[in-house]
Amino acid sequence: MRKVIVAVPGACGELVQGTLDGVPCLVSCPIDRRAELELTTTPGEGRITTPATMPKTRRALQLALAALGRWDVDVKVERRCGLPEAKGYASSTADILAALFGLGRALGERISPEWATRLALRVEPTDSLAWDGLALLAHRDGKLMKPLEPPPPLCVLALDWGGTVDTLEFNRVDRRAVLRHLAPLHREAFAMLRAGIALGDIELIGRAATLSAQAHQRILFKPQLEAVVRLAKAVGAAGVCVAHSGTLIGVLLRPQDATDAAAYIISHLPDVSAYSLHRVIGGGPRYIEREPLCSGG
Repeated sequence: MRKVIVAVPGACGELVQGTLDGVPCLVSCPIDRRAELELTTTPGEGRITTPATMPKTRRALQLALAALGRWDVDVKVERRCGLPEAKGYASSTADILAALFGLGRALGERISPEWATRLALRVEPTDSLAWDGLALLAHRDGKLMKPLEPPPPLCVLALDWGGTVDTLEFNRVDRRAVLRHLAPLHREAFAMLRAGIALGDIELIGRAATLSAQAHQRILFKPQLEAVVRLAKAVGAAGVCVAHSGTLIGVLLRPQDATDAAAYIISHLPDVSAYSLHRVIGGGPRYIEREPLCSGG
């Protein structure tokens, strides 16, 4: 028997999402809130046991055992910490990747971010959380996988006004016409973001995220966005990001200003239903050898 505890960060939506040369792409905004799973492997016949609420994770593990040719083990998954669902925290992706990386560790197999992401994409569109830094990913077909540098020191205030977005249903809608119209803005936002990440320039990263968030109003309108953008400017925030297929709006803040700026913003948003302040971190798995602190990255 082998037991592995593994965590993968969730996200506060995406720093940028759109199309590049007609290919839907995104750069997720990983944060220090995570999905954490315990996997136990025992000799067996390829049986997989997961909580009833994790059918996507179960499907990913079935695909992984088939790809590895490992029908000699049974796998049991228990959730230690989860992420809110249908909000933009990348809950499904974090669960799936944690399970795949944990399976690899348990079986002594090297699981690359690219391999894990390709398997995850066979289950559903996927966030770019498998790499240690940030990453640019064609989140529907994996045609583009570009690891980027780790984020500079940065915090994000995650804001939510309630409700949910069904990601699978959202991704079924044909938006080719509006995406073609927004393509120049997307190209500009991606270029600005990549330059900002490469230079460690928080201002560029924030401008890119805000441009992407405002462009996305044509696709998934968030009535609170412009009020948040105004408050972000008032406190000198770097910018605003959104969950492009979720409910979250994030305010990107410098760490030294984050606590006071977050308090000011929240005090001016009396109708916000939930909020939390996080560090922006790199993605990738964390293997845990001690009792976990689920809120940490």
